[in-house]
Amino acid sequence: MENVPDAAEFMKDWKPPRSIQAPTDRKSIRQMSRRQCWKGLQLMNREGKGLCVVTSRPFACGEVICDFHGRLISRDEGLQIHQNTEAQAGHLFFYTNKNGQGMCLDAHEERCHCHPNKSTFGRQIKHSAKRANLSPRLHFVEDDPVILFMATRDIQTGEEIRYDYGDNKRSFAGDGLDLTPS
Repeated sequence: MENVPDAAEFMKDWKPPRSIQAPTDRKSIRQMSRRQCWKGLQLMNREGKGLCVVTSRPFACGEVICDFHGRLISRDEGLQIHQNTEAQAGHLFFYTNKNGQGMCLDAHEERCHCHPNKSTFGRQIKHSAKRANLSPRLHFVEDDPVILFMATRDIQTGEEIRYDYGDNKRSFAGDGLDLTPS
């Protein structure tokens, strides 16, 4: 009975879990996207896999992990880049904007013009149709599109994050994923 904690003492030190809704407010998303300072992620070089993104803290299901950051271009420009370069499918993100127009975020260049000293996390996330733990969501900040990656389940520290690129589906052809606006 000596090792039983006192309820009052336990409640004094208890802190509620942080809200997973907090990072989805427009101001936080805009700040994190502009600064590319997504916390809890690190790039790791894994033998046989190359560079991948691994968590350095746990993430809750539904939590925003990071964004897909790149140059906004038209669907046709994206298809042209895909056909004329060695760009991997994961470095071009096709989607339909709120006006029904086909668009593409181009991240095939390792360094973007707005963050020349950083390699962004979103472009390094690997593909997995069966073991995906992220889902992309279309989000708008001041009418600018932002592709956010949300955890589809609880993710543990040290776990590699992945999403389904959608490029193996018959409908791909640069049409992009059907994204749910957040």
